[in-house]
Amino acid sequence: MLKNNSQNCQKVISAKVYSCDNKNNITLLIDAGCESCTSSCIMSTASKKITLYNEKKYNTGDTVSLIIDEKYMLKISMLLFGLPLIIMFAVSAIIDTVFHKDTLTAFSAVLSLVISWLILKYISKNINKSPVRIIN
Repeated sequence: MLKNNSQNCQKVISAKVYSCDNKNNITLLIDAGCESCTSSCIMSTASKKITLYNEKKYNTGDTVSLIIDEKYMLKISMLLFGLPLIIMFAVSAIIDTVFHKDTLTAFSAVLSLVISWLILKYISKNINKSPVRIIN
C-alpha cells in the first residue's frame, strides 16, 4: 500500500519482515505497488526484498511502514546514469581532439565507462544514508 506525501516528496510503503539477524539487519518483503501506481513508480513491479539496519527488533511476519525519500532517489539516479556519460563524453572528446584516431577514441570511451563504474562503486560504499527508512 502506497501513500504519497507530496509536500516533501516521500512515499509511505507497507512491508512485511522476511527475516532478522542478530546484528539488527532486517530483510523486508515489499509487495508490488497499488493499482494506481504508474510504471515510473519505484514499487510498480513485482515484490522486492530489501535489507535495512534498524535498532528496534522485529519478528518474522511483522508489518512495518517504510518511507522512501524520492528526492534522494532522484539524486542517486542522476549520479548513476549521468556521471558515466559525462566522463565518457569528456574523455572521448579530449582523446579525439589530441590524437584524432577513432579506434583510440572508442577504446578510451569504453575504458572511461569502466573507470566511472569503479568510481560509482567506491562512492556507493561510502554513502551511509539510505533513501528508505522504517517509521517507528
